[in-house]
Amino acid sequence: MAGISNEELVQKATIVADNLASAGKLNAAQADRFIDYVIDETILKQNARTVRFRNESLDIDKIGVGNRVAVPKSEAADPQVRRGISTSKITLTPSEIMVPFEIGDQFKEINIEGESISDTIVRLMATALANDTEELYIGGNTLGPAALEGDLIDNGSSTQYVKDTYLALQNGWFTRAEGGNIVDAAGTNIGLSVFSSAIRAMPTKFRRNMSRLRWFMSPDLWQLYLEKLSTRATMLGDDAARGGGETPGPFGIPAVPVPLLPFQPTIVEHVVLNGTTAVSLKNAPVANVVVTPSTLAATPTTPYVVVTDYALDATNGTIARDAGGAIGDGDTVKVTYQANPQLLLTHMSNLIVGIGRDIRIEKDRDIFKGVDQYAITAKIAAQIEELTAVVKVRNIGTGV
Repeated sequence: MAGISNEELVQKATIVADNLASAGKLNAAQADRFIDYVIDETILKQNARTVRFRNESLDIDKIGVGNRVAVPKSEAADPQVRRGISTSKITLTPSEIMVPFEIGDQFKEINIEGESISDTIVRLMATALANDTEELYIGGNTLGPAALEGDLIDNGSSTQYVKDTYLALQNGWFTRAEGGNIVDAAGTNIGLSVFSSAIRAMPTKFRRNMSRLRWFMSPDLWQLYLEKLSTRATMLGDDAARGGGETPGPFGIPAVPVPLLPFQPTIVEHVVLNGTTAVSLKNAPVANVVVTPSTLAATPTTPYVVVTDYALDATNGTIARDAGGAIGDGDTVKVTYQANPQLLLTHMSNLIVGIGRDIRIEKDRDIFKGVDQYAITAKIAAQIEELTAVVKVRNIGTGV
């Protein structure tokens, strides 16, 4: 924050602790400012469609037409056919989230900004909330990945696992995209062949306006592509090596490096293990595999042990039950693992961010602890409007 005064931070802030936090529920104008701030802090502003709602759920109507609406026309004759439209809808079902935090009296007294530090901290918490919502939009999965307890809470176990209930709130875009068009790169490194395969997998009717399409990928995957370009003895290669400018996206489609999308994303699947028959996972190869009961919840649990309880072929992405282990025949297990890079190709307005206007920013006082308590509460949802207009490429190679 060097070079930025507290006054400037407060002026830029969407929320001011004393003016808004004590009021509880934000009014319509305040809620819209807060939502604008949350969106502006992420990559979503120019690359996704934001829907604001007040109800518990929101239906979004879709209107389409058949494959052909024109018919032959004869002179002075009724064609005896009428074309109509088809309607359908998608539903945004929000999940409620909260950001609880405290600011101690002693901290307010000894920090350089004094009492006004509260405004700065509330703003920082709003920024962190923006990052957390983006993480859910991207990687949410209602199955809930297994996570080390120590990675989620202070002083948690470093060997036992719990369900990541935050990521289990909603299915994010990469999870929902499994219902769209899938391309398995089968280990092919990022390059024009991978991008071309994705384009050809998208129905042609969604390719009419290529400038509206976007590549969504991790920054490291995009960097690998730039590294490959930089080896070319061409002006494009020189531009990629120099950096600092706009590198054209593959086949004229702009690329959106998504900061919170991991290079090797965490995937979770529930699979049924019958006998000792190997089951193929959706991705191959896989790494850092953790197998737990599918009923994993908040109670810290020791994962099943590879070789003792199950056999794993990480290269081919298969798992099989060991007859003498702790996994029963026919049991469903939760398999959490890291997969090779993925990317999405879709229209920029096809990814939907839902944020409820019923936002609360509340403040209370604990006189015994000597702290001001805050809670930011919001409702959020992620959705894809048209799944057939999405292409997901998985199992991309990690080399140049």
